[in-house]
Amino acid sequence: MHVWGKFLVSFVIVCSCQALQDVIPKKCDIPATAPKKIEEVINTCQDEIKIVILSEALEALNINEEKSRAKRSVFSPDEKRIAGCLLQCVYRKLEAVNEHGFPIEEGLVTLYTEGVTQKEYVLATRQAVNTCLTNVQKTYSVTPHSIQESKVCEVAYDVFECVSDEVAKYCGQTP
Repeated sequence: MHVWGKFLVSFVIVCSCQALQDVIPKKCDIPATAPKKIEEVINTCQDEIKIVILSEALEALNINEEKSRAKRSVFSPDEKRIAGCLLQCVYRKLEAVNEHGFPIEEGLVTLYTEGVTQKEYVLATRQAVNTCLTNVQKTYSVTPHSIQESKVCEVAYDVFECVSDEVAKYCGQTP
């Protein structure tokens, strides 16, 4: 009987505590809109950072433009990553990548030749895109359906640089 008595007392205490919990009001509710506000602030901050980076890049270009109109040949790994991520964003928004983030031929050719009527340039661009997509697949050991998310910025940068160089070669201009 003694064991049953302890059990009964424990049961009553648990039930009483549960009843009190239901009666005591919560101190606060987490608003459902909090994550949306944070997301808006993060997006705003990202936009501000982009503006700062682009402003610095334009400033540097204006300084360097006076010295030389030649293409800059050396970028730091961070600069390449930032440029690649911006390119990846552009590619994505203009539907020049597949669902995995890998650049696609038609999307890139359309992007690079928009408004161009010269058939030779369009042909050069198509050939360059094909060559460059093959090169990045070999370089990064990826396929259009197996690219790692961590590589999409690097691939975007390398494709852009490669296409620019290949089109320049085809059109008779040294990159």
